[in-house]
Amino acid sequence: MRRKNPDLFNDVSEAEFDQTHAFSKRDASGNVTRAPKAGSYAEERLAELKAERRKYNANDLGYYMGGLPQKGRGAIRGTALGFTGEFHQPSVHNFLEKYHQDAKLVTSEDAVKFKHYMNSDKSDFNRSKPFYPMYYDKGFQYMQERVFWGKLLIVLIAATYA
Repeated sequence: MRRKNPDLFNDVSEAEFDQTHAFSKRDASGNVTRAPKAGSYAEERLAELKAERRKYNANDLGYYMGGLPQKGRGAIRGTALGFTGEFHQPSVHNFLEKYHQDAKLVTSEDAVKFKHYMNSDKSDFNRSKPFYPMYYDKGFQYMQERVFWGKLLIVLIAATYA
């Protein structure tokens, strides 16, 4: 059996097994929740993102949440920078959080422009250089043709003035 269909006997991670078979481990959305390993970069980054979302009163998708009104802020609630339901722009966030002379963060707009640049020049990148056939003038025919056309030009100019 193993030789006939080796795919049936592949090792499967616990997370993949839970996703397909362990229905009791799924949450209300149908996904298996997995916590990052303790002390990993993923855990550290998730904590940073959670703190930044709390600071700007944004949900997990980046939209501002409601909250208590504050004097002089109108319809903007809590510590949000925009109206409830408005998207927290990465460019504004980067300007407020990581603005110093060495910070040049790539925004989604930069990524789109770079993708367009790479696709528009793809033919240039893939073309072998030179893309036209090379002509070698081993017998110096160019000079002979040049002398011929020079003499013809002189004869024509002389004929017009004579």
